[in-house]
Amino acid sequence: MYVLAIIILASYILGSLNASLVMSKIKDLDIRKKGSGNAGATNAIRIFGLQNGLLVFSIDALKALLAAFLTIRILEGTSSDIIFGHEIYLYFSAVSCILGHCYPIWFSFKGGKGAATGLGAMIYIEPILIIPSLVVFFIVLVITRYVSFSTIAAFFSLSVVSIFFNRDFIDYIFLLFTFTLFLIILYTHKVNISAILDKTEHRILSKNE
Repeated sequence: MYVLAIIILASYILGSLNASLVMSKIKDLDIRKKGSGNAGATNAIRIFGLQNGLLVFSIDALKALLAAFLTIRILEGTSSDIIFGHEIYLYFSAVSCILGHCYPIWFSFKGGKGAATGLGAMIYIEPILIIPSLVVFFIVLVITRYVSFSTIAAFFSLSVVSIFFNRDFIDYIFLLFTFTLFLIILYTHKVNISAILDKTEHRILSKNE
């Protein structure tokens, strides 16, 4: 079990390296006190500009890829008995990395909302499922112009598509993993949900909001 503990800890620490908060330190400001107050890519675009915001998004996604890569290297390099399949360790790594991003130990446990990091994890674990989720994201974004609601819809669609991913059988563990990702995203966007209901949530491409 110590191998699993190492993977969880290493993935959480990697996730805690929140790109927008590191950029905030470099620029001598706290992004959590600007714009929407979120330490994620969307607010980084708003505060630091498109180029820096995309850099934040890329780093936050890449750290999940790195966590998954390190997980496999740890499993291949250990002489201990591996009690689960490699995919189970990858699921723990992904969730730990996302939680590290949302609640980073280096930044008073106040980070981003986990979407980019969740995307990075899925790129490594099952990239084909990203396609329908991205389609849902952009369709909902065009209709509503809410990035937050589009993100929630995308991760919900990921958990739904996971049901039909294997035609011969349902991988309940993988389904539980994708549903867990959705629940994390739903929880971290609770403030946005309230703002949408109150009609105070920021929309993209709007001069009035």
